[in-house]
Amino acid sequence: MTGDRLPARRVPWQRPPWRIAAFVIAIVLTLAVLVGRLIEIQLVDGAIYRAAALANRIRLIPVAAPRGIIYDRHGKVLVRSRPSFVVGLIPSEVTHVHAELQTLARTIGVPVAALEYRLLHHRGVNYRSFDEVVTYEPYGPVILARRLSVAKVAKLSEYLAALPGVDLEVQPIRDYPLGRDGSHIFGYVGAITESEYKRLKGQGYLPNDVIGKDGLEAWYDRYLRGEPGGQRVVVDATGAVVPSMKLPSKAPVPGDALVTNISLRLQKIVDAALAQGIERWGHGRKLGGAVVVEDPWTGGIMALASYPNYNPNDFATDNWRAIDYDLTSPTDVMLDRAIAAATPTGSTFKMVTGSAAITAGVIGPNQVVYDSGAWNCGGYIARDIVSGGLGETTFVPALAASSDGYFYRLGWGLGLKRLRKYALLFGLDKKSGIDLPGENKGNWPTNKWELANYGVPQEPSDACFLAIGQGAMQATPLQMVNVASTVINGGTLRRPYIVREIVAPDGHVVKRFTPTVIRHVPVTQAALAAVRKGMAEVTLPIGTAYGEGIHGFPYSGKTGTVETDNGNGPNTTWFVCWAPTDHPKIAIAVFVGRSGGYGANVAAPIARQIMIKYFRIKNPNG
Repeated sequence: MTGDRLPARRVPWQRPPWRIAAFVIAIVLTLAVLVGRLIEIQLVDGAIYRAAALANRIRLIPVAAPRGIIYDRHGKVLVRSRPSFVVGLIPSEVTHVHAELQTLARTIGVPVAALEYRLLHHRGVNYRSFDEVVTYEPYGPVILARRLSVAKVAKLSEYLAALPGVDLEVQPIRDYPLGRDGSHIFGYVGAITESEYKRLKGQGYLPNDVIGKDGLEAWYDRYLRGEPGGQRVVVDATGAVVPSMKLPSKAPVPGDALVTNISLRLQKIVDAALAQGIERWGHGRKLGGAVVVEDPWTGGIMALASYPNYNPNDFATDNWRAIDYDLTSPTDVMLDRAIAAATPTGSTFKMVTGSAAITAGVIGPNQVVYDSGAWNCGGYIARDIVSGGLGETTFVPALAASSDGYFYRLGWGLGLKRLRKYALLFGLDKKSGIDLPGENKGNWPTNKWELANYGVPQEPSDACFLAIGQGAMQATPLQMVNVASTVINGGTLRRPYIVREIVAPDGHVVKRFTPTVIRHVPVTQAALAAVRKGMAEVTLPIGTAYGEGIHGFPYSGKTGTVETDNGNGPNTTWFVCWAPTDHPKIAIAVFVGRSGGYGANVAAPIARQIMIKYFRIKNPNG
């Protein structure tokens, strides 16, 4: 076949040798990585992963740790925990819930309806059925009964083998030996709510925890709460407890202790004097008041009382009738008036006005002026509603007699701007930083505040009334005792504090608190000396608390009486003092809201009784 071409020979395709080599290398490297990782998991870190896998199968049925003890300054117990028998239910272990609840009810003498209610209303959550409880709280324990007697414990012990999931255990219950005394210092505890648990679970809190709700219990809860223990159990893939596998229990670790500045003896004296003074004056009326006692040299709070008060043991033991009264009472039982009741202070504020006016040169401490009992405050004549003035006088007798006419003059001379400056320097209109929740910062009015609240601008004449502790200014008993301490110690404003040490169960100090200076108030020593001298004469014939002196025991003080409802309501009364006069050991602020009396006959007798009892004065009347 001349001219025909032979068909081209097809060359077979071949992989490039470099691709084959790359593929083989990749396979080898991948296998090497896998083998290396297996060696690491199985041999190097095998124990770690084995423990983690085992931990996934182990659950802790928690038992609360005893909360830390709270001590007074001398090591006496103020708050503690005591053991109590409780009955809990582990939902995932229960086989016949209704039958077990009926048996349990007959055995411990609690209505079955009450047990069912507690089972379905745990931690503030309303479950629709027991199945929901098992789903959301399989290991509980759901506490069904507390404070079982020894007889009931013995009887229940006989039936426990036939009640799977029912657990009888000893749990710590908070105990307040002082009862109502000091309740607003210590606060109270209660079961953690669902919202609290959502907020705190990241800090290690558990669904069944008991937490501090107020006072020191709340402020220092993370120290007091301890570390829960409990029974370790093994669960299968479905989450059910494997009863045949027993693990050792975990011992709870008690919480840290608090060592406070509180004096147990003084605290009892203060609570009794406040209650008796209010009840004696009130004649059945529902009055409220407070007392704060402070170490003027350190800022340590030695006693603090608010009336009416409550018994924190009611909250620890679920006394619902008492709890309901405390939480809903129109008398605001839960309000800590010592740190949260902010009102005008009356003439006790003249400590600030006087030291400011002398420092600013508005008046000299020995300057003689004529006090007519009134002053022209920019066209408005402000008058002393009690007296007609002292005539020719100097600062010391004017302060002892609490002449409003004299202090109108000082307020007008200072003016609004300077008066506000010194009020704030002495700590008003700002929280002191005490280690208690719920502190009120008080108020010092400004033009902006007056416009926002009353719709009118602040007038220059307001300085006259603010200078005597009237008008829209407000302060708490805690702030006023801090002012007194600042006058006593030469001008150093300190942060008031209750806890001085946090101590671990093994005895080592976790944290120590020392006196903290907020600022050195820029007033002259001559000004402070004049204020101290004027207050030392409060129980002399010229003084507003004449008749409230203590024989052989000189003390210094200042009364305060505040009009309410534009002069149509009952007066609020104050008394701020320190003792002894020459070498003060304590500063006291007493407040009684809307008492209808005067500082001299309502608040001062309460302070006098405290001093007599605390300093053990045998013959106070001579």
